Amino acid sequence: MPRIEAIALYEIIGRRTHVVAPNACTGIRPAEARENLLLLMTDDGRSGITNFEPDSTHDGFPDTSWMIGLDPRSLIDWRSGLAKGLLGDSTGLIAGAASVDVALLDLCSQIESVPLWQLLGDEVRATVPAYDSTLHFEDLVDENSNIESVCKRAREAIDEGHRAVKIRVGRGLKWMSWPECTERDVEVCLAVRAAVGPSVSLIIDGNCGYSNCLDDAVDFVVDTHACGFAFLQELVQESEVGALKQALHARGIVTPLAGGVRHWSVAWCEQHLDSCPLDVLQLDMCRTGLLEYMRVCRYASEQGLQVAPHTLGSSLAVYQALHLGKVASSFLMCECDDTKFDGYSAPGFHLSLGRFSLPETPGLGVSTGDPRSAPGFG
Repeated sequence: MPRIEAIALYEIIGRRTHVVAPNACTGIRPAEARENLLLLMTDDGRSGITNFEPDSTHDGFPDTSWMIGLDPRSLIDWRSGLAKGLLGDSTGLIAGAASVDVALLDLCSQIESVPLWQLLGDEVRATVPAYDSTLHFEDLVDENSNIESVCKRAREAIDEGHRAVKIRVGRGLKWMSWPECTERDVEVCLAVRAAVGPSVSLIIDGNCGYSNCLDDAVDFVVDTHACGFAFLQELVQESEVGALKQALHARGIVTPLAGGVRHWSVAWCEQHLDSCPLDVLQLDMCRTGLLEYMRVCRYASEQGLQVAPHTLGSSLAVYQALHLGKVASSFLMCECDDTKFDGYSAPGFHLSLGRFSLPETPGLGVSTGDPRSAPGFG
């Protein structure tokens, strides 16, 4: 019976293919990427992997030393062979680090010799749809940048295998004056649609750049309606979502509204979606964990909503979300960027024509070096 014998938490450094251009609220960011890697290691040589992002209600990483010596399967609430939650006191003991459950499930699925998703539910799709999330304000990087710079990045995403692309808008929040800012947002969207053709799905992310500018937000959506956006993410702040939806419906536009990237529980959905009527839930994969996200997916199904987890900046979160997409009927698509880390490998995930196939090997499908072999470990 395998038991947890060691826990490791360390930062790894990766890289993006491109520097990250500005978005509505943030300036240029370097191509370097960082991720906190958490490993639960058993006495038979296995490792369960996840990422760690603390939520805002907790300071630092919680004490997990109580896991040492336990069978990882004993911490899971199993029902008809499926993982439904953490068992007993485990939930409280890892409060503030929900993604630890991913490492537990990784270990359990390795022990059971099945891909991780099989511990969550029955397969609802053979491959999982995804979208590219690397387009930002490439037209505002330097004096040589223009709208074609955004289109070039969109075409690169298509060449990499994507069939859905997210476009950032909201240039008026920090970078351009009105009305040029909204005009540029519209021009970029129309240009990207022309560049990628009619068969590619387009998504909008405003990073709340149209907050307190509801009329401008509506004008932008009306002027770009021919683009046929799959959904509109965070054009305005959460308190304005209801008003935006009403204003768009009054103009005959019913494009789904998405958001929730700063949240991580089904409790938030239950408490706030009446006042913030989102159609697509994008809770943060890094802070939610798979077991809680399954609850979110079930809630979404009951309410006629969809989920598209926020994963930006974490490759591990992408792999986690893809397992979720195998079993959750309310799953819409997985967010992906161009971050790569040499600290781990995931050779069984393959993107083709906008959809990912997942590895058939046991576990999450992500491997890394064993830190127990490093000098001075422990």
